[in-house]
Amino acid sequence: MRAQGYDIPSAIVDGNDAGAVYLEAKSAVERARSGGGPTLIEAKTTRWRGHHEADNQSYRQKEELQKALSNDCVVRWRQALLERGITKEKLDEIDAPIIAELKVAIEFAEQSPLPDPANARSDIFTPFEMEL
Repeated sequence: MRAQGYDIPSAIVDGNDAGAVYLEAKSAVERARSGGGPTLIEAKTTRWRGHHEADNQSYRQKEELQKALSNDCVVRWRQALLERGITKEKLDEIDAPIIAELKVAIEFAEQSPLPDPANARSDIFTPFEMEL
Protein backbone atom coordinates (compact mmCIF):
# COMPACT_ATOMS: atom_id res chain seq x y z
CA MET A 1 0.00 0.00 0.00
CA ARG A 2 2.81 2.43 0.83
CA ALA A 3 4.49 1.88 -2.54
CA GLN A 4 1.21 2.61 -4.33
CA GLY A 5 1.19 6.03 -2.67
CA TYR A 6 4.49 6.76 -4.39
CA ASP A 7 3.48 5.04 -7.61
CA ILE A 8 6.33 2.54 -7.47
CA PRO A 9 6.25 -1.23 -7.85
CA SER A 10 6.44 -3.35 -4.74
CA ALA A 11 6.76 -6.94 -3.67
CA ILE A 12 6.32 -8.93 -0.49
CA VAL A 13 8.73 -11.81 -0.02
CA ASP A 14 9.53 -14.39 2.64
CA GLY A 15 12.57 -12.77 4.23
CA ASN A 16 13.77 -16.16 5.45
CA ASP A 17 13.95 -17.58 1.93
CA ALA A 18 17.31 -16.45 0.56
CA GLY A 19 16.47 -17.61 -2.94
CA ALA A 20 13.18 -15.71 -3.03
CA VAL A 21 14.83 -12.56 -1.65
CA TYR A 22 17.60 -12.84 -4.24
CA LEU A 23 15.16 -13.22 -7.13
CA GLU A 24 13.02 -10.30 -5.96
CA ALA A 25 16.06 -8.08 -5.44
CA LYS A 26 17.49 -9.11 -8.82
CA SER A 27 14.24 -8.13 -10.50
CA ALA A 28 14.21 -4.79 -8.68
CA VAL A 29 17.83 -4.07 -9.63
CA GLU A 30 17.16 -4.92 -13.29
CA ARG A 31 14.10 -2.65 -13.30
CA ALA A 32 16.07 0.20 -11.71
CA ARG A 33 19.03 -0.17 -14.08
CA SER A 34 16.72 -0.11 -17.08
CA GLY A 35 15.20 3.18 -15.93
CA GLY A 36 12.17 1.76 -14.17
CA GLY A 37 12.95 3.47 -10.87
CA PRO A 38 12.90 2.09 -7.36
CA THR A 39 11.05 -0.90 -5.97
CA LEU A 40 9.84 -1.34 -2.41
CA ILE A 41 10.56 -4.88 -1.21
CA GLU A 42 8.98 -5.97 2.04
CA ALA A 43 10.92 -8.98 3.31
CA LYS A 44 8.82 -10.55 6.06
CA THR A 45 10.80 -12.14 8.84
CA THR A 46 10.75 -12.57 12.60
CA ARG A 47 13.40 -11.32 14.96
CA TRP A 48 14.93 -13.86 17.27
CA ARG A 49 16.04 -11.59 20.05
CA GLY A 50 14.41 -8.92 22.14
CA HIS A 51 14.51 -5.21 21.53
CA HIS A 52 17.61 -4.94 23.75
CA GLU A 53 19.96 -7.30 25.56
CA ALA A 54 17.97 -7.30 28.82
CA ASP A 55 14.66 -7.97 27.03
CA ASN A 56 13.46 -11.43 28.12
CA GLN A 57 10.62 -11.30 25.58
CA SER A 58 7.99 -12.17 28.19
CA TYR A 59 5.41 -10.65 25.82
CA ARG A 60 6.11 -13.40 23.30
CA GLN A 61 4.88 -16.98 23.26
CA LYS A 62 7.66 -19.57 23.38
CA GLU A 63 6.08 -21.42 20.44
CA GLU A 64 6.35 -18.29 18.29
CA LEU A 65 10.05 -17.97 19.07
CA GLN A 66 10.67 -21.68 18.42
CA LYS A 67 8.90 -21.38 15.06
CA ALA A 68 11.08 -18.41 14.14
CA LEU A 69 14.26 -20.23 15.19
CA SER A 70 13.30 -23.29 13.14
CA ASN A 71 12.86 -21.04 10.09
CA ASP A 72 16.52 -19.90 10.00
CA CYS A 73 17.25 -18.55 6.53
CA VAL A 74 20.86 -19.77 6.55
CA VAL A 75 19.82 -23.31 7.44
CA ARG A 76 17.03 -23.22 4.84
CA TRP A 77 19.38 -21.98 2.11
CA ARG A 78 22.03 -24.55 2.96
CA GLN A 79 19.39 -27.30 2.74
CA ALA A 80 18.16 -25.95 -0.60
CA LEU A 81 21.71 -26.00 -1.98
CA LEU A 82 22.23 -29.57 -0.75
CA GLU A 83 19.00 -30.58 -2.48
CA ARG A 84 20.28 -28.97 -5.69
CA GLY A 85 23.38 -31.16 -5.61
CA ILE A 86 25.99 -28.97 -3.97
CA THR A 87 28.00 -31.17 -1.62
CA LYS A 88 28.34 -30.64 2.11
CA GLU A 89 32.12 -30.51 1.58
CA LYS A 90 31.77 -27.66 -0.92
CA LEU A 91 29.51 -25.72 1.44
CA ASP A 92 31.95 -26.31 4.31
CA GLU A 93 34.75 -25.04 2.06
CA ILE A 94 32.75 -21.88 1.35
CA ASP A 95 31.95 -21.45 5.05
CA ALA A 96 35.51 -21.96 6.36
CA PRO A 97 36.98 -18.51 5.56
CA ILE A 98 33.79 -16.81 6.76
CA ILE A 99 33.89 -18.66 10.08
CA ALA A 100 37.60 -17.83 10.44
CA GLU A 101 36.91 -14.13 9.80
CA LEU A 102 34.08 -14.14 12.32
CA LYS A 103 36.32 -15.73 14.96
CA VAL A 104 38.93 -13.00 14.43
CA ALA A 105 36.26 -10.29 14.69
CA ILE A 106 34.78 -11.78 17.86
CA GLU A 107 38.21 -12.12 19.46
CA PHE A 108 38.98 -8.49 18.56
CA ALA A 109 35.68 -7.32 20.07
CA GLU A 110 36.15 -9.34 23.24
CA GLN A 111 39.69 -8.01 23.74
CA SER A 112 38.75 -4.39 22.99
CA PRO A 113 38.12 -1.99 25.85
CA LEU A 114 34.56 -1.02 26.61
CA PRO A 115 33.56 2.36 25.17
CA ASP A 116 33.71 5.41 27.39
CA PRO A 117 30.22 6.04 28.83
CA ALA A 118 30.82 9.75 28.21
CA ASN A 119 30.43 9.00 24.50
CA ALA A 120 27.05 7.29 24.89
CA ARG A 121 25.20 10.20 23.30
CA SER A 122 27.69 10.92 20.54
CA ASP A 123 26.41 10.70 16.97
CA ILE A 124 22.77 10.78 18.11
CA PHE A 125 21.99 14.44 17.52
CA THR A 126 22.99 16.77 14.70
CA PRO A 127 26.03 18.90 15.46
CA PHE A 128 24.14 22.11 14.76
CA GLU A 129 20.94 23.69 15.98
CA MET A 130 18.21 24.11 13.43
CA GLU A 131 16.41 27.43 13.24
CA LEU A 132 12.66 27.16 13.53
